[in-house]
Amino acid sequence: MRFAVLADAHIGRRIPLSVSQYRVEAFSRALSKAVDAIIEAGVDYVFFCGDLFERRTLRPHLVGFVHDELYRLARETMVRHGREVRILVIRGNHDGRPASNTLDYIKHPLARYLFVFDEERRVYRDRRVTVVGVGYYDQADRIVGEIVKPALEEEGEGGIRVLMLHAFVKGYNDVPPNAPYVTVDELSEVPVDFIFTGHHHRRGKPKRLRSGAWLLTPGSLELYDFGEEPPKGLWLVDVDEGSEPQFRWVEVEPMHHMRQVRVKSERRRPPSWYQERILEAVREFRGELERLGKEGYLRVVVSGGLSEGFPADIDLSGVEEMCREDPRLLYVDVDTMDLELPRLRLPYERERIDVAEFFKDFGDFAQEISEMHAKVREALEEGASVQTGLLSPSQRRPLIEEWLKRFRERSFREVGVE
Repeated sequence: MRFAVLADAHIGRRIPLSVSQYRVEAFSRALSKAVDAIIEAGVDYVFFCGDLFERRTLRPHLVGFVHDELYRLARETMVRHGREVRILVIRGNHDGRPASNTLDYIKHPLARYLFVFDEERRVYRDRRVTVVGVGYYDQADRIVGEIVKPALEEEGEGGIRVLMLHAFVKGYNDVPPNAPYVTVDELSEVPVDFIFTGHHHRRGKPKRLRSGAWLLTPGSLELYDFGEEPPKGLWLVDVDEGSEPQFRWVEVEPMHHMRQVRVKSERRRPPSWYQERILEAVREFRGELERLGKEGYLRVVVSGGLSEGFPADIDLSGVEEMCREDPRLLYVDVDTMDLELPRLRLPYERERIDVAEFFKDFGDFAQEISEMHAKVREALEEGASVQTGLLSPSQRRPLIEEWLKRFRERSFREVGVE
């Protein structure tokens, strides 16, 4: 038997919106390339581990495209290899919730080659395989104990046993902070032969669990965002009775080149300094596109501090001119959100005032005013916002309370007024 394992096609993704037509084309092309490779390999089962669609930006013609590609996969596999392929698909978080699942769009009673797992149908079984498919859930830690094990116990023994998940696996994938996950230890308790997972966009190499099961993540088919890098593609798995499975990686080359670079300064600089470094980054990226013979997207993340002026004073006309001159620069985004404004210069830093002398008409209370002035100045120097020069409400509150306390402890009245 031969399996194809893939995930995270995100058909319909349009981010960045300004080049949405290129992004839609790239994700659609990646799926077509994957289908080509699967047809060429002649597989018996295709395991698609979630996020077939990008629900929020999906359009009807893209649903038709996916339907046609899956039908092409089944038809051409039969014509070229004489095999009736089975395509098994689970829901990812970008496919929607169980009650509003975009996978419903590709279901068809005549598409016998396609099996879509849902809340009512968690198990696929034929004479050769038993497959449990579990879509995305926020409470991933409950998947194994409350869904997978009961489903397997109900089905009993039968053929090669496969578990499909759309979830991060701690101990195998790089899990983002605060994201739900299952653990390698939890999966090691599941009595299956293979565990195929989607959701993590980076390829994971085959991992043998202590239970004997093989764990495998194919990653996404295209560059989903600026933080991702190749390789992208799918896994082919050959399974012969009495032999160890053989794994073969099939790469799908991204349509465009995508990069994120940083321009950073450890000390405060004028806008012109950042401007030159941004231009250098764009020129370097243009060189990469020329060497690769590709079009591409670039994001420049700028961080550090300004010694003068504002982020808007960074002149990006040179970047815009390069984009007009070079059609390979499909998109350049310069992000200055992390750039700190110059520190505000407050009057007391320019002039040294004897506060007690200035308020001498208040008698001995002038000394308390001087003390409070010093406290406020110290608080501003240590904790004032670099953008506004002000303290936060929580920082101001104790100072206000102390001012009021000092005033209440004294009695003031105008001279000559009884």
